[in-house]
Amino acid sequence: MSPDVEARLQAEAEYQNKRAEGQLDDFEARRDKFYFLADRARTDYYEDIKTLVKGRRVVVVGCAEGGVTPLARHGATRVLGVDIADAAIAKLNRAIADEGLSDVAQAVVGNAEALEVEARSFDLICCTGVLHHLDIERAMQNWSTILDRGGKVIMMEPMAYNPVVALYRWMTPAMRTDDEHPLVPKDIRTMKRYFERVDVKGYVLTSIASAAFSYLPFLRGLKRPVCKGLELLDRGLLAVVPPLRYLCWTSVIRLEGPKSAS
Repeated sequence: MSPDVEARLQAEAEYQNKRAEGQLDDFEARRDKFYFLADRARTDYYEDIKTLVKGRRVVVVGCAEGGVTPLARHGATRVLGVDIADAAIAKLNRAIADEGLSDVAQAVVGNAEALEVEARSFDLICCTGVLHHLDIERAMQNWSTILDRGGKVIMMEPMAYNPVVALYRWMTPAMRTDDEHPLVPKDIRTMKRYFERVDVKGYVLTSIASAAFSYLPFLRGLKRPVCKGLELLDRGLLAVVPPLRYLCWTSVIRLEGPKSAS
């Protein structure tokens, strides 16, 4: 591992450990004010996973946010959680033991770009907000190798080009690590080199405007109705002009058919 990669991973681990220990709660409370915008994306993401997980071997990448124990309870035959933050892993393994799920689930400290598991040993990889922290080429190469034939990846990831979100990121650098890089078309092309089918569904285009209501106390009750209305507009625009997905804030990405398993 090169010194640059090692330094990047160390910085990421330190940041994620701060999150796991609650040191970034103030930042996250401010961020969470507008996370209602992504409710539909999260719903679609989790519904996709629920339809696939039963009887499957699953890796949850970036498991500090959770996801391991619910999938173990939902019928997966094996669930492996991987995260770079050792504080998060210790906490999660306690939860696994407390729920009596140790026969099905485990969590380990690891590098998501180079998962140390046997080739073809898993059927599904899922993650939320992880890939844009990684070297995508390295991650795709590794993930396509560990998935069995017919394996799938389901991710929820931010896109780069929404101007409102880009401005917010620029104004709040302390809320993220230096290595974060929301996805651009080049990243999708990288995915296509390793998977037969790549589907990118965008969310939060014009509906980003409803975030303003979170900061206007006398109009806060309007934020969800306005968001729902603008989501309908978003669906129409994205159906007619699919490349607008790159102007969305977030996306649900589905990868199928790892080429290395062919």
